[in-house]
Amino acid sequence: MDYMRVFAFVSVLIGHKFFEDLVKLASDTAQHITIRYFAELLIPLCQGGAAGVVVFFMTSGYIITHVLQKEAPADFLIKRLFRIYPLFIFAVIAEQLFAYAVHGIPVPPLQIIIPRILLIGDFFDTPYSLAGVEWTLRIEIMFYVLMYALKMLGFFEKQNVLPFIYIAVAASLYLLPAFPSGYGWSDGYFNLYAPFLFMGSCIYLAQHKHIKLSICFAICTVMLLAFFDLIITLHPNWKESNYAILALVIFLSAVIWQANLRDGYLLGLFSNLTYSVYLFHNWLWVYIAIPVQGLGFTGISSKLITGALLLAVCYVLHQTIEKYGLFLGGKVLKLRHARIEVRESVRVTLR
Repeated sequence: MDYMRVFAFVSVLIGHKFFEDLVKLASDTAQHITIRYFAELLIPLCQGGAAGVVVFFMTSGYIITHVLQKEAPADFLIKRLFRIYPLFIFAVIAEQLFAYAVHGIPVPPLQIIIPRILLIGDFFDTPYSLAGVEWTLRIEIMFYVLMYALKMLGFFEKQNVLPFIYIAVAASLYLLPAFPSGYGWSDGYFNLYAPFLFMGSCIYLAQHKHIKLSICFAICTVMLLAFFDLIITLHPNWKESNYAILALVIFLSAVIWQANLRDGYLLGLFSNLTYSVYLFHNWLWVYIAIPVQGLGFTGISSKLITGALLLAVCYVLHQTIEKYGLFLGGKVLKLRHARIEVRESVRVTLR
């Protein structure tokens, strides 16, 4: 899964910041044909970061299903909240401070700030923060709530039922109007991309023999075909790209051959940076590029230096804000478990 997380953030980073350079490289006849060929292969994997987003959702569905095999519902929710919110809230505040200091953009009212930092903005027509990347987290949070509910209701004791719940939710998303709507570029992203979380979960369930492989294949196929149909209506420009099927093939390949994938320091380092890079790359990039360009760097050299500085900033944020958030989550969990032990001790004494 570390490989998939790294692929996702590299795809998104290239798609958002280096895609024009990739297209130019693929069409530059001064380059060797082999270089142009590999650049052309990367284009559908990086365009808009779309393939990375699909891999991100499938990876999340896979991992969340794994951790819920043993985690109690409340433990799961506490861990996810402290994993997501501390660094996200810091990023939202930092973006607003930069916007005010550099461009004089005023702080938005509380009716925008509160739904935004809670990641429930889709229900209040709240504009996205972080230069737009927030939309994927809004979907992610709703998935956590659903999986928490399924765990609470005991469905992880009979996991062969889960795929049918997933297909029912996916069918509802397919039939319902586009949600969210009114944004244009992100209309219906919930309908389109939430099923990839279910696909990742089904793949985990099939791999660990909680469901039959044939059921997993059927559900993933139906969901993928529904995606192809919806994308034509909601975002017809994307129907000319194979990013979804390519992302699925990459994810399945990693799952099938995971025993042959080697771990390592650099892999772990970049995997740990994925969340901070995701949160900061699309808006902080502009502010880092200002002094870099002011020093006289232009073109691809400017982008490479900006990218390197961005990774350095994200490393610091991971080591501080992100890790401190996880530390606080651990403290809350220990406090919760201690209280449970005290209550159990009192019950035993009373008996």
